[in-house]
Amino acid sequence: MPNADEALHCYLSIAQAIAGQTEYDLVLENFANRLRTLISHDHLDIVLLHPSGTQICYEARLHTSWSHTQNPAKPTTESPIRDVLRGDTPYILTHDAWTDPRFHFEGSDSKPLFDANLHSRIVVPLRVQGELIGSLAISSHKTDFYDEELLVLAQGAADLVSAYLFALERGKEAKESAIAELEATGREQALRLGALRLTEGIERERQRLGMDLHDQTLADLARIRRRMSRIDGGSAAAQKEIDDLQDELDHCLDEVRGIVENMKPGVLQMFGFSEAVEAHLQRCQKHMRREIAMRVRDLSDAQMDTLQDTVRTAVFRIVQEAVNNALKHAECDSLDVWIVKVGGEMVVTIDDSGTGISESDLRSNSGISNIKTRADLISAKVSFERLKDQKGTRVRITVPLSAGKTVGEALVL
Repeated sequence: MPNADEALHCYLSIAQAIAGQTEYDLVLENFANRLRTLISHDHLDIVLLHPSGTQICYEARLHTSWSHTQNPAKPTTESPIRDVLRGDTPYILTHDAWTDPRFHFEGSDSKPLFDANLHSRIVVPLRVQGELIGSLAISSHKTDFYDEELLVLAQGAADLVSAYLFALERGKEAKESAIAELEATGREQALRLGALRLTEGIERERQRLGMDLHDQTLADLARIRRRMSRIDGGSAAAQKEIDDLQDELDHCLDEVRGIVENMKPGVLQMFGFSEAVEAHLQRCQKHMRREIAMRVRDLSDAQMDTLQDTVRTAVFRIVQEAVNNALKHAECDSLDVWIVKVGGEMVVTIDDSGTGISESDLRSNSGISNIKTRADLISAKVSFERLKDQKGTRVRITVPLSAGKTVGEALVL
């Protein structure tokens, strides 16, 4: 039995051996090697409790399935030393764990005791400021090897190392949390970058189709219109039929020109965001059967035009969709578009004086769904609300000035 000086010298050497170490395996090996001069053992393990009702086991000298598994976190209820880990008993001292019923119960994970030939055992709790955080277990291949005096020394060693292990565990958890957060941020950035690329691809395809319509379909319709204007119908009835067809062709030409402009917004590219919105409102007014007061107010000093081009175009598409929805469904007699800069964000608000949006509208797969999808693709926020006295609807689009800008392949959020 070691004397007091030997025990103190061992404890000091343990403190020196583990100080500054951050790797569990190295801390545990150093601890086990120094403790062995005080308490001979063939196996040592540290169990640390987790709030979820699970535990993690770390082993030295011999390694068993207690620690060597794909999922090291195991339920404390299955631990053969659960009485100590739950605080039901202050310690376990056994002369032979193979025959001790405390280690063997239905569902007990006691097989490693036999696999590693562990007989005599000392199990003492690890505590930090009175809180139970885990256990220290020391085992020997021999039976009847440990006694009460060695139990006291084992508890002293546990008290010495518990605070260090607790700090190490908290540091490990903080590191894992930081890594998980970085990985999640990386995935989110990758998704946003992919969404931006998708938006760019969609816009390029829209513009290509717009150019095809302009260069081919619009030209063909105009040519047919010119040829019909030269036809002499002969009779009055035939001439009237030709005139009616010409009127329909004129209407088709106007419609196709509007589609081309929507798909390839030249005003947006040449004159900027607010002018493009104004032009869209004028086109809409041209096809309305009743007069609707429409206006655009840009209070941001054209800051929308500082956005990345794909983002600016996507916001313009959202405004188009919101305006079209209001004119088609809201039965409004006025519509206002406001553009403002608030801090590091651009806010576009579309107010109409119509019937107001309903909960069923928000749940429907209509233009509102398209608006939400477009907003998600550029990391913008969009909200819908009824105006005062339940009359009219407000659509608010908020997009960061940094949205869509990239540094290398990293998206700036």
